[in-house]
Amino acid sequence: MGTRFRWFKEDVCDRCGVCLEKCPVLGLSKDDAVQDIKRLISGDVGHSLAFMRCTTCNICDINCPKDADPYELILECFDNWGKRWGLPYFAKMVFPNEPENIWSCIRPLMGPDEVSLLHTWEKNLDILKEEVLLTGFYTNLVPYLAQAKVLDELRPVIAGSEGLWGCGGDTNKLGLIDLTQQVVELLENKFSKMGLKRVYCFMEAEAAMLKEVLPARFGAKFDFDVQPLDYWILESLEDGKIEVKDRLNIKVTVHDNCMSRYLGGRPQEVVREIARSVGCDMVEMKHTRLNALCCGWAATVSTVYGENSDNLLHTLFYMLSSLYMRLEEAEATGADAIVTSCPACYIFLNLISMLTNSRMAVYHPLEIVEMAAGHSPNLRIRQRCWDILSVATNLMFNWLASKENRTRFFPRHIDTTRIEPLPVPRDRDIRRIKAISSFYRSSFVQNPVTKALIGYVLRLGIAVYRYILKRQKIKITKIS
Repeated sequence: MGTRFRWFKEDVCDRCGVCLEKCPVLGLSKDDAVQDIKRLISGDVGHSLAFMRCTTCNICDINCPKDADPYELILECFDNWGKRWGLPYFAKMVFPNEPENIWSCIRPLMGPDEVSLLHTWEKNLDILKEEVLLTGFYTNLVPYLAQAKVLDELRPVIAGSEGLWGCGGDTNKLGLIDLTQQVVELLENKFSKMGLKRVYCFMEAEAAMLKEVLPARFGAKFDFDVQPLDYWILESLEDGKIEVKDRLNIKVTVHDNCMSRYLGGRPQEVVREIARSVGCDMVEMKHTRLNALCCGWAATVSTVYGENSDNLLHTLFYMLSSLYMRLEEAEATGADAIVTSCPACYIFLNLISMLTNSRMAVYHPLEIVEMAAGHSPNLRIRQRCWDILSVATNLMFNWLASKENRTRFFPRHIDTTRIEPLPVPRDRDIRRIKAISSFYRSSFVQNPVTKALIGYVLRLGIAVYRYILKRQKIKITKIS
């Protein structure tokens, strides 16, 4: 494939197609799955549905009877395509060394309490500690979660920065092999100076990257124990450090994020145990645990590659359609709420619930534990979703307004010797983001009629888009 790494075991793969046949997203027949895996191996990605529609959930690895690692084949295809053609402008949203990144752009909309938290966490990375609760990427979009009183014991050891690149989670999903290797070097350099013995990760994804993916795929060496924050929460509930005063008595369903399949799948059960411990009645979605659907946010990954990768509407609606697919499954259970421990899933499932005018609530485990402990969680998520929409709207404006922004870019090298500060957005972008945010928060938008209309139009648009995808699938699978 022309890449430095060769994780896919082509000599082991017998082209049986089971990996893609059992993919809950593609819905391929046995014969079509066989053809699709052959196309991926040959590099004919222009006719591969897996390449076009992969949501990076890694279920194909789990289902492969030969342990050939087909998900890594898809990542290699992403890497090869990206090295040749680059990435579209709107991908800059997840690159913390680009001024258009979502973290830099969201800060002007945050309250001083949250901005202060972020600055404190950045400074704490320079203090020698044996134990750290690591924040990063998507946690830092919702830092108010860390204000939960049940975290009082861990509050002094909270540290993190977007400059740690989410421990390589997004670069790995994007198939950016060289960039992920640079993240490894950055993390090894930084963590070796901190004297760490244990790291709790706010995101299960970052725990999985540090404990399994980076050591196994990139040879990373970290001399400390790694656990998701949920493990600490459950232990604190079980030993009485967190006292349940008000059992919630609500019906919930758990969304298992894609990276929860690592660490032996234990994170999936821990979230359920937490929910039961605080009095939640559990119901399951159609796709759950090792076969769970992506929340939809990572569905954007495949849309930045291939012939339609410069089509912003395609990226937008593929993400929205995938998000809505997961929400529909949750609604079908009759649950009152979704519980998910991944901050990214928490954000974007809330976003699709809000935009489609659904009654489905989406909680982070910290929020349900905080309520059960008799505290009042700081429920800012709907407000933050509008903030994120403001940033995304500005990005779309820039894409439409400038021909330069419709030119593909190649990711810049990461400085592996230090954590780079976030670049500051341009003044005009900050002004525009604030103006868009003011409009979204105005009574013109924040009223039942407008919200119902937005929900209706969006659901209709998703239905039309799904029909287009269905027609495209029929066309591709007919190719011999």
